[in-house]
Formats: sequence, C-alpha cells, structure tokens
Amino acid sequence: MKRIRFPFSAIVGQELMKTALLLNVIDPSIGGVLIRGQRGTAKSTGVRALIDLLPEIRTVQHCPFQCDPDDSQNLCPFCKERFLSGEKLPVAVRPIRLVNLPIGTTEDRLLGTIDIEKAIKEGKKSFEPGLLAEAHRGILYVDEVNLLNDQIVDLLLDVAASGVNIVEREGIGFSHASRFVLVGTMNPEEGDLRPQLLDRFGLSVTVKASSDIKERQEIIKRRLEFEKDPVGFRKKWESENNVLKNTLTKARTTVSRVQIPEEMLELAAQLAISMDTDGHRAEITIVKAARAHAALKGKPSVDRSDVLIGARLSLPHRVKKTPLEKKELDEAKLEKIVSNFPEKKEQETKTWKAVYRNKNSQPKKESLSTPSPFYITHICQSIKPLKEVKIPFHRLQLGNHSGKRFPFNTFDKSGFASGIRFPKRDEKHFDLSIIGTLRAAAPYQRHRGMNGKVIIKEDDFRFKKRLRKTGLTIVIVIDSSASMRTNDKMSKTKGILDNLIKDFYVKRDRLGIITFRNQDAHILLPITNNMRDAITHIEKLPVGGKTPLAKGLTLAINLLKQEKLKNPESIPVIMVFSDGRPNVSCFGEDPVEETLALAKEIKRHNFQAIFIDTELDPMAMGYGYIIAQRMGAVYMSMDNLI
Repeated sequence: MKRIRFPFSAIVGQELMKTALLLNVIDPSIGGVLIRGQRGTAKSTGVRALIDLLPEIRTVQHCPFQCDPDDSQNLCPFCKERFLSGEKLPVAVRPIRLVNLPIGTTEDRLLGTIDIEKAIKEGKKSFEPGLLAEAHRGILYVDEVNLLNDQIVDLLLDVAASGVNIVEREGIGFSHASRFVLVGTMNPEEGDLRPQLLDRFGLSVTVKASSDIKERQEIIKRRLEFEKDPVGFRKKWESENNVLKNTLTKARTTVSRVQIPEEMLELAAQLAISMDTDGHRAEITIVKAARAHAALKGKPSVDRSDVLIGARLSLPHRVKKTPLEKKELDEAKLEKIVSNFPEKKEQETKTWKAVYRNKNSQPKKESLSTPSPFYITHICQSIKPLKEVKIPFHRLQLGNHSGKRFPFNTFDKSGFASGIRFPKRDEKHFDLSIIGTLRAAAPYQRHRGMNGKVIIKEDDFRFKKRLRKTGLTIVIVIDSSASMRTNDKMSKTKGILDNLIKDFYVKRDRLGIITFRNQDAHILLPITNNMRDAITHIEKLPVGGKTPLAKGLTLAINLLKQEKLKNPESIPVIMVFSDGRPNVSCFGEDPVEETLALAKEIKRHNFQAIFIDTELDPMAMGYGYIIAQRMGAVYMSMDNLI
C-alpha cells in the first residue's frame, strides 16, 4: 500500500528547516542536514515530503548503483566493463531517490553482500547491492539517528568520508561509488549524537513547536483536512509544490554560476573565527550554503543575507564545547557581525574573546534556603578531582547491550570478525568462515579422492568468531544528607561524578540517578543516554537533612527491576555514594538493619554494585564497608578517587 505524503508546501512554519533541506537538494556537496527537535515538530514529515520536490537525474538504465552515464571515471565495475568494451550505455531519467536507513539495519543490508559460493564455484564476483548503493547520488535519511548502532555509524562514517563503499569478505573484495546527502532527525531527549557523526552533517537546525496561536490553529486545520481527504489535500497544494520543484530545478542549474564576492568570503571567515570553530569546514559550508540560497532566490551573486542564513545553518553544531555542555549559537552576535561588516569587523575579532572570558569568569552564586527545624538545604559547588577517576568496571559481569566499554563474544552476524571458532551444536551455517573451513579441510584432501575438487565435510566447518562492544546500565545512588557537607564531601562527590559522567558519555553507557535526604528518596534522572541532563541535575543537587539510605536503595532496586523487564539483555549496576551512616527508619525497624537487609536484596537480585565510601574522617563510625560486603559490591574509599 502506497503511503500518501503530506505536501511540503503545506507545512506551516519551520522555515529554517525547510530552507536547509532545499539547499542540500540544490548543492549536495553541502553535506546534508541534522534536524533536532522534540516530538511532533514535523521533522520526519518535512524530510519525507521532500521526495515530491526532488529533480530528475540521468542514470545508466537498470544499473543498481545509480551510475552517471556522463561520468566514465566513477562507473561501477559492471558498467565500466561494458563501457570499455565499446558498448553505449543506455540512459534512463528518474527523480533523485530518498533512501530510508532503518535503526535496526545490519551491516550486510547497509554495505551489500558478496555471494561467496558463486565466487568459489564460478570464479565470478556476485554482489548484492545494499542501501549505500541505492543512496548513491541521492539522499540517505536516518530517523532517530542518535539511536543508530555504533558499528553501523562507524561504517557510515567511512563511506561518507571517502565516497566509496568497499566490501571485503573472505579475501574477496568489491567496491563502488557511494556519494549521498546525509539527512538525520533526532529528539535530543533520547540521547546525544557522537561528535564524529555530528561533524559529517553540513548543516544543523533545531526545530521547536510554534508559540503563535494563529499558526497552531492553522496546523490543526491542515492536519485534519489532510487526514479527512489525503488525495484531495495533495491536489490542493499540487500547484505550489510544482512551482517549488521548478524553482529547485532551475537553482540546481544556476548555482555554479552564482558569483561570490571577495568580501563575502571574508565575512564567512570572520563569522567562523568569531564563533571559535575548529578547522575550516565551517566557513566552507557557510559559503556553499550562501551560494545555494542565492540560487534559490534567483540572485546573480551572494550578499549578506545569504551569508547570514548560511551561518545560522552551518555553525550551531560547530560551536566549540565539550560533549556534555549545552552551548547554543548566539544568533544576535551573528546578526551584529553581519550588519556591522566591514565597518567594525576588526573590533569584533578583538572583543569576542574578552566577552567570552568575562561571561565564564563570573563566580557561581550559592543559594542558601531558610533553615528549618529538620534540615538545611545548601548547594555545594563541585571540586574537580586532582587525577583521573578510575572505577574498576572490569571487575563487573558484562551485559550485552550496545556500547563502547567492553568487547564480548556474540553468536549472530553483528559485531566484527576476530578469528574463527568451532560451530555450536545444531548451529545453522549462516556465518561460515570460508578461509577457516578450507584450511581445516586442506590436510585431508589427499585421502578424499584427489580428483581436482575440494571435498569439504561437515566436521571441517569453521565459523567466524565475532566480538561486539557493550556498555553499562548504571544507577547512581547519591547521599545528599547534611553529613555530606562536612569536609566538602558533596563538593568532591560532584567533581568525581562530573568526571565519571563524561566517561559514561564516551563509552555510550546508560545512566540513572537517585538521591536521598531528609525523609525520602527521589529519581533525579530516569535511566537514559542523555548525559547532559545528568550534569545539570548533579550541579543543582542540594544538601541537607537526615540519611534515609534504605529509601535510596529501595528506589534503586525498583528502578533496575523495571529496566531489567524492558531490557533483559542489560546487566544493571548500582553505584552508591554515601558515608554509610543511615539514621532514618524507613520501614519501622532499626535504620542500619534496614539498610543491611536491602543490601542483601541487591545481592539476591544479582545486581552488580560499587560502593564509594565518602567518609573521610578515620574516627567516624560509618558502615560503608559492611554495607558493601552485604551487597557483594566493589568497595572503594573516596580518598582513592581525589
């Protein structure tokens, strides 16, 4: 059943997103676009609606690799063989394709597969094209790109950088051109994008729900009208779509003739310097986007307004920051630089660093609430550890959900080959190692007939040994009672957590945070991949009140039990930061006995555990070591981490 798409011209608002998509159609060398935004902001609708506007291209008829008949240097092996033999390649004209890359795609589906059996028997390379072949000279679209498997991301990065897809299987290789525009959509609440992949997108735009009532009313009307009669609604907007399609076709032919004045090149470089971007990709992309925008508007040359649009789309994801910082593009500063250029360009260059330093050198203000008879709430500033924080994660049992912390053996076709292995009993022959099997059979050929054919028996079968990286699912339980203020324990804990969360981000772990103080425990952060929210919540964590440690452990157990039901493949880990001095009865018993009983419950559920004892006073009577023993945890003193 053919899906009826919402017309591109009928999308209300989101002008920057629509412009970014159109610019990439006009000039594919811009490098694609990343669209970030919350659910229901027309991200996927806009990308899929773009199909109706894509202009036509010339291809070799029936070629699965979308070869350009006018580019003899980049033909696929099959078309090149026909071309060199003197055959005139037949030409077909078709629209540019938008190929969807599913989140759960496999390596073979992405790259393509080689028929090893046919290659051995007939001596011919038989290649079944994958998604990268379909996307050549087109658009590769990834919905929820931030959830893409790391292995697939690595393969995608290699091809996007080189423009060539190379497939190697058992010593047999095949390669073909694969140049495509990468378009991705994502919801930042579901996790961040790897910096390596983020850099591959030429443009980036953040979409938000409209705050204008009239605009939201129009969105409702058009959506209801489309759902009532999709065909009629598309006909209503067909003329506007055709006008836009013709504009795009004309812009694609004229973009190379658009003039770029020298001062506009200088302005693009000035904007990149002012935003402290790395490398030179930023200004190059600004100029390309500005040129495409001028072609879209029918201008003969690039002016300031085009450069401003190019900068607004090219710089947001290139503003220098650490992976966990939330730093947005200062559009007011961009507009000021563009409007003042060239009169004040030198002054802008000198002053931007001073403004940046002054902004970040302001001391953070501590907030102190009014004291109560029960507890005092205080915000402790984090103290960074003097050395790198190293937690012995290698002592934990491994899970098998995706990540980048540990390699583990996998028995499906995911992961990378690292040798050969014997097959398991009744295992299907779907991941056979041809080289390993031939080597195992070679010593017995003299006794199997020597009739010129290789005779292989089932005992000779060898399979590929594969490894895949796994991450951790960690719930951090933080003691935020009043005792954590003494000796700067909370400040040091925050510094350690800041260091650890950056490591969790790099290793693609999953994290949840629970805090307990006064009389109760709270989920500060549900289990997620979004580490930026974790940093924010940790910095704002107040301290005060008593120590209901049992409540914190109870909440952690319940949270990890739910996670285990949703993701059975994960191995949950509890990491506790506490001085081990519970003083609140949560269930009517002695506070220490309640805590020890819950520690045994953690061990009974086979939850991995790490206990960080924050008690720095050698004369104090904390129960940290005893609690850690009861839960079977790896015990560490905070002294060893600072």
